[in-house]
Amino acid sequence: MKIYNIQDTKAFFNRLTGCKGNVELVNKQGMHMSLVDNNHKQLDTVAASYADGKINEIELFFLNPEDSVMMLEYLAAM
Repeated sequence: MKIYNIQDTKAFFNRLTGCKGNVELVNKQGMHMSLVDNNHKQLDTVAASYADGKINEIELFFLNPEDSVMMLEYLAAM
């Protein structure tokens, strides 16, 4: 799922911590990096890199379909 123009990065990453399954960040080369897993270390690192700005574009892969629905509902309400 490609997501564009995230203005409130803190709220966005807080929502990602609520995912039940693994979430992967897909970089421009197509490599997948696990963001949401048992300990959230990678998510914390990525969130910190966006703490002072907005996200123009990010691609995420949700392994749990329920997480994908949750994020779509969140994004639609923004």
